[in-house]
Amino acid sequence: MSSVVLLAISLGRRATAGSALGLAILILLIADPWLATDFGFALSAAATAGILLLAPEIYLRLKTRVPNWLALGLSVTISAQLLCLPVLLQLQSGLSTYSVLANLLAEPLVAPVTILGILACLVAWFAPWLAFGLSWVASLATWWIALVAEQLAAFPMTTISWATGWLGATLAVVVIVATLLWLRAEAAGMKATGALTLIVVLSITIGSSGASIAKSASWPPRDWLVVACDVGQGDALVVRSENQVAVIDVGKDRKLIDGCLTQLGIRRIDLLVLTHFDLDHIGGLAGALQGREVGQALISPFNDDRWGASLSKQTIEQSGAVSSFGQVGVRGSLGQFSWRVLSPEPNAAGAEDSNDASIVILWQSPQLNLLTMADLGERGQMRVAGSSDSWLGQGLDSVPMVLKVSHHGSADQYPELIEALGPELALVSVGADNSYGHPTLRTIGLLEKLGTRIFRTDLSGDLAVSISDGVLGVSVSGHG
Repeated sequence: MSSVVLLAISLGRRATAGSALGLAILILLIADPWLATDFGFALSAAATAGILLLAPEIYLRLKTRVPNWLALGLSVTISAQLLCLPVLLQLQSGLSTYSVLANLLAEPLVAPVTILGILACLVAWFAPWLAFGLSWVASLATWWIALVAEQLAAFPMTTISWATGWLGATLAVVVIVATLLWLRAEAAGMKATGALTLIVVLSITIGSSGASIAKSASWPPRDWLVVACDVGQGDALVVRSENQVAVIDVGKDRKLIDGCLTQLGIRRIDLLVLTHFDLDHIGGLAGALQGREVGQALISPFNDDRWGASLSKQTIEQSGAVSSFGQVGVRGSLGQFSWRVLSPEPNAAGAEDSNDASIVILWQSPQLNLLTMADLGERGQMRVAGSSDSWLGQGLDSVPMVLKVSHHGSADQYPELIEALGPELALVSVGADNSYGHPTLRTIGLLEKLGTRIFRTDLSGDLAVSISDGVLGVSVSGHG
């Protein structure tokens, strides 16, 4: 834009900021058409447009109420954030609660960083030592910007609920147009229309957010023992006892599992189990590990040559966790729970594929028992049933049984094993409107025939299991 303005002045022509922005965008898109699909470019262009269109008007209204320096900073931040909103909603699930504050704290350092960076580039070819010094000084400012982002991102309720997809983007555009009318329209009627539209949209947003806050405030219950995280079409289960935590699979989306674990207040994972290396069970690993320590990790012994397997193993190694194979004979404890692996056999002997080599774990405690089945199919379940003399009936019927249904409730189940277990409660981790037809009527019918209470993440969101006086209770986070 500066180059465009300088060129116009040198030619004796008048250059407005809007014209300079438009021409700068055209030149850049001609030079690199792929910028048209680049989020960073779209955000930069939208933020600049917001500052040009709205910042002066917002500043005039704020400077009579707050100091000039604060009015200027707020006007720039608010205007840029508003014009970026349709793009931001494609990258996040709601409005950033602390974005205005974060930008306000970072804004004074943007100009020094930019100037120092340009100077470093100019002198690098003949004075690299000077370029290093300038870059180091600039890095002090960027360190502060990163620190602000990291600290505010760790605050509670980092987003305010907002409609997603095209509806959310359309509402954002409506807000932008309404704001422009309110601030810049000359006709009183147009100003009133813009203001009324803003009031209606913001009232709906605030009301929806208030309802979500009230709902989330009561979830999860303090005494939860097991939580099935709603991670879409995937698996992620959390077990807790005496402040020790196990996480069995992490779903596909890093944000979903991180959000669930954050809401549960989990900062350390004592036992991480990756039952097998299908993406819907391991894709969210980075999110589960983000800001959390891991003590022990169990992985499937199946010889899986997919990139997800090698990447997961590398990520676990980098986390510092002690990793070993989860196979028959492996046992341990987690608070009051004792656990043992029921499948697969050592070195995944007899397993035909990744699902068939899923780690199946029986969790036993004085309060409840839990069987986590991962994606084990009927053949594998038959093998587990064949060795049931060593574990089935060994006091299992003295407390309630919770079953994490295998493979999102697919039809690939061994009814005789489920009937022998007689679960009081079944948890089905499944994505809404998935293309696989999960859970199937066959599996749901089998569980209903046994009198099992069935809870599904696609219908109820996150599922938290607790127990009081021998009676199982389930608290759901709900959707929307």
